[in-house]
Amino acid sequence: MSRRYKVLIEQDETGVYIATASALPGVVEQGDTVDEAFENMGAAMRFTLDSMLEEGEELPPSDAPHSVEVRDIELVV
Repeated sequence: MSRRYKVLIEQDETGVYIATASALPGVVEQGDTVDEAFENMGAAMRFTLDSMLEEGEELPPSDAPHSVEVRDIELVV
């Protein structure tokens, strides 16, 4: 079974990157870099989904049908 979920990465005021997924409320991870936050979030999501399957819970539907990456662009004008 394959599912895709959107993950939002935001940098907090201390410089740490925070990862969340709207399809999995309460699953939050962080990292010192964007890549680390994604890696940590992937592990947390796998753990959560595996636990849901073990408990017989229905998994949330995919909310990201395609791979998309969005990054901020800072412009000084």
